[in-house]
Amino acid sequence: MTPQDHPQIVDSLAAEYVLGTLRGPARRRFEKWRATTPQVQERCRFWEDNLMQLAKAVRPIRPPPHVWQGIRARLNLAGSEPRRRPARALAIAASVLLVAGLSVVLYWRSLGPGKLVEVATITTATGSQVWEVDVYSGRLIVHAGQLPARPTDRDYELWALPAGGKPVSLGVLPTTGTAQRTLTAVQQQALASAAQVAVTVEPLGGSPTGQPTSTPVFLAPLRASS
Repeated sequence: MTPQDHPQIVDSLAAEYVLGTLRGPARRRFEKWRATTPQVQERCRFWEDNLMQLAKAVRPIRPPPHVWQGIRARLNLAGSEPRRRPARALAIAASVLLVAGLSVVLYWRSLGPGKLVEVATITTATGSQVWEVDVYSGRLIVHAGQLPARPTDRDYELWALPAGGKPVSLGVLPTTGTAQRTLTAVQQQALASAAQVAVTVEPLGGSPTGQPTSTPVFLAPLRASS
């Protein structure tokens, strides 16, 4: 499985990984995948950034004494000390945190792509459409068309070309169907000041350097959506 073929599955795994609900062999496999695949690393960083911001926004509140007393009474812990933190109480607390974390993930999943801001149509020299790139406020959706032949050990990668700055990767392009991904703050800023996008041929999974390793094979203007 490659990230560009199954972006939604990769995004779900990244969210579970960051939340800590991805366990055992599956977590270890995902960690190896993250270490070798820029697109997987990008999704992990997205969830780390967003979930961390949500956590920072929550202010700690000291519960009144009667709350702990009520918990002890329900768990039949009247004779035990609160500081012992019985395993059952900790399990309940962990379950609450898990439900809250999954609720956050579902909330982010429920958000639509946002407002369509810009569009880029990438075509061949003969006018055949290769990709349609839709830039939303916070999300990128790419529709694949008629792709030219490429080496089997290479991927097409999309880049924003900000004015006066270095190219910023927008991820590996799909070879079929539609792919979508959430844009990072850096990517949104690059697109905001870019007049064009470029496509290069890179190693599988994208450029290992964070910058294009080859000359662009396609250039397309970004135009405001009507």
